Amino acid sequence: MVNWNIINSNGRKMSSAQIRKNMVSFMTRNHPCSIIDSIERKYNAYKIHLMNGLCLIFDADGRNVKSN
Repeated sequence: MVNWNIINSNGRKMSSAQIRKNMVSFMTRNHPCSIIDSIERKYNAYKIHLMNGLCLIFDADGRNVKSN
């Protein structure tokens, strides 16, 4: 996904590996056959665009907060 080492999350540090783990876990549970088109990092969120047109938004901890 992305090559970050440490990401600040609400005043505490969280490893990017944990964030990726949360996102990958969500994707494999809820969208197992989907293909990721792009990933954007916003100030405190991550936006994953899927090839089927769905857009998933994750918070700074890698938890899904919204799906469009």
